[in-house]
Amino acid sequence: MNKTVTVNIGGMVFHIEEQAYDQLKKYLEAIRGYFTSSDGRDEIIQDIESRVAEMFTERIGSSRQVVIASDVEHVINTMGRPEQVAGADEEKTEFTSSTFTNQERGYRRLYRDNDDKVVGGVCSGISHYIGIDPIWLRLIFAIALFVMGTGFLLYILLLIIVPKAKTTSEKLEMKGQPVNIDNIKKTIEEEVADIKSRISGKPGSRRGGSSRVANFFEAIGAIIVAAIKFFVGFIGVIIAIVLVALLFSLFMVLMGMSGVVGGASIPLFLTQFFLDSWQVNTGILALALVVGIPLLVILYRIIKSLFKLKTESKLFNYSSGILWVLGLLLTIWIGFNIASQFDTGTSDRAQIPIVQPTSNTLHLAAIYDSFDDYDDQSWNFMSNAWSMSSEKDSVKIEDVEINVVKADGDDFELIRITSSRGSSRKNAEMNARQIVYPIQQNDSLLQFAKNFIIPHGLKYRGQKIRLLLKVPEGKSIFLGQNMESIIYDIKNVTNTWDGDMVGHTWTMTARGLECVNCNLDESTSMNYGNKKNNDIKENVKVRVNGKTIDIDSEEDTINWGNKDVKIKIDGNGVIIDAKDKKQE
Repeated sequence: MNKTVTVNIGGMVFHIEEQAYDQLKKYLEAIRGYFTSSDGRDEIIQDIESRVAEMFTERIGSSRQVVIASDVEHVINTMGRPEQVAGADEEKTEFTSSTFTNQERGYRRLYRDNDDKVVGGVCSGISHYIGIDPIWLRLIFAIALFVMGTGFLLYILLLIIVPKAKTTSEKLEMKGQPVNIDNIKKTIEEEVADIKSRISGKPGSRRGGSSRVANFFEAIGAIIVAAIKFFVGFIGVIIAIVLVALLFSLFMVLMGMSGVVGGASIPLFLTQFFLDSWQVNTGILALALVVGIPLLVILYRIIKSLFKLKTESKLFNYSSGILWVLGLLLTIWIGFNIASQFDTGTSDRAQIPIVQPTSNTLHLAAIYDSFDDYDDQSWNFMSNAWSMSSEKDSVKIEDVEINVVKADGDDFELIRITSSRGSSRKNAEMNARQIVYPIQQNDSLLQFAKNFIIPHGLKYRGQKIRLLLKVPEGKSIFLGQNMESIIYDIKNVTNTWDGDMVGHTWTMTARGLECVNCNLDESTSMNYGNKKNNDIKENVKVRVNGKTIDIDSEEDTINWGNKDVKIKIDGNGVIIDAKDKKQE
């Protein structure tokens, strides 16, 4: 256990071990003794202490909070180690400049050079960074000034973005020189000499004067920077308000779903995807973590930026990261768990007994008022209509399809194919058999529900109902007007769309279903969209004797051998009128 001391170095507070503190104190006292007679002594000492503070901050980082002896040793070796430590007698306080010389190579950073500027020091700063004479950069910017003003805009942009080298350490880094005692001393002494030279009016000052042009450009840059900061701050405040509102709304919704407060509940549709209540609660927790944590972190960063808070909360960072990862893992686990319930698919095929009609025509209709007590909630899901009863906790799904095919025998037959998915084949079969779907018949009237019901306790696992009505040859079906939403892709001789088949009687022939007593001119058979064939005007390709003829669908005349052939296509069919060619 070591005793620590709290010290202020370069305006920053550090906790330092007592042994390391003694070593640092002797080192700084030796430096003060060495620079007693130097010009700019206070500024040199202040810059050295600031550099020491920067190096301590880099060394301890976020892993520890106490400066130890090895940190002090590293600073001394980097800044320059004196051969003798200052003592009581005059002889021990003698140092030479070479005593503090360090062989460490510096690295360059991009700054604006305020000591060698014409306008804002941008060109001289870049020249230090890339190692060329600033006159060439100034010439480039001057030429670019006349190219649509790009030089002016680029210079203003760099004047705003590139920081000014203010401290001695920054000036040394700008030139790529090591930041040690020897270089700090030289730089400050040169600045002091330059100031004295300008005050005395002697020539040779290396500093650029504060011309009106420089002041003008710096003022423009300051105005632009201030405007940008105001705009960014304003946007930050708006975003912070929105985030607070979102977090509050999310909190209240989650509390309502959990039953803590009223006014919110989990939709019954969503609960049908979960196996039990604890999975629902786990899903609520996962939602809170995955959505809420990022919103909270963004809000924290915005508040830090607005109020310029320098301290960083490690506890907040670590805990928010861990909680978000936990929420993500819970979400993935729930997703895989639900997906496993759709792993295996199966179908159950059953023949539904129906009474043969007294006539040869079977009338098909949909049950309009089926399951009216199940429409407390409704919406569309994957193009299928869903509705629920909050009291019975049952789901009504409008996913029923009826197709019509030719029967092998002389009787009407009805086949129901119920499909479903589950975690296993046995589970999928159970899900398929338990759904409720009624069919009603009254003599020749056969009525179908437009939806089926998943009863209480059974979860949605992709259940579907497919009906196959087999019609004997020579017998007919009449499709009621309300059957449009149930019939699906019924094949017929005239290739009439499903929606246009309703309201007509269709007879099963050797070729397939044909519309009985249908006037094709007035019907919508063979139509495209809602237009009749005789309203369509487009080119049609006809193949005759191996040759393709491109004709107008309404009326066209073509040459064929020694005949003039006139072809017309409309609702009545294809009309061909061939006449001999006129002799010239």
